[in-house]
Amino acid sequence: MRKILLFLFSTWILFAFEWSGKVNWAMSYDLAKQLAKQQNKLIMVDVALSHCPPCKYLATKVYTDDEVANYINNNFIPVFYLADQDRLPAEVQNYFTGSTPTILFIKPNGELYYSFIGARPPKTFYKILKDVNDRFKAVK
Repeated sequence: MRKILLFLFSTWILFAFEWSGKVNWAMSYDLAKQLAKQQNKLIMVDVALSHCPPCKYLATKVYTDDEVANYINNNFIPVFYLADQDRLPAEVQNYFTGSTPTILFIKPNGELYYSFIGARPPKTFYKILKDVNDRFKAVK
């Protein structure tokens, strides 16, 4: 029995992982959509897999970067999903191809604005965020 408990505990420690970084993720897509409409911001959806190294890179290196996290928190309504654990909302599922990490930028009306697949270093990720947001704001 002790061996089983030790195995379960060590497995839990191995797979316990903080995905949020410094980003203030919305608790649901419905809430994100509501906030996006109120604030006229894009919804940024990160779809990851729990055993995806590039997804973990985003969580540990990109979303912990102050410049990236602050920009996301101030300019987008972010939502995070683990595709192998969470049920994806229908709108997100429509745009998700199965590759991870997938970053979707969705307009407040639910229409896909921009997307990309894969992780980027913090400076490159920040540049993408800024470019996407600047183009979205310019269209208003």
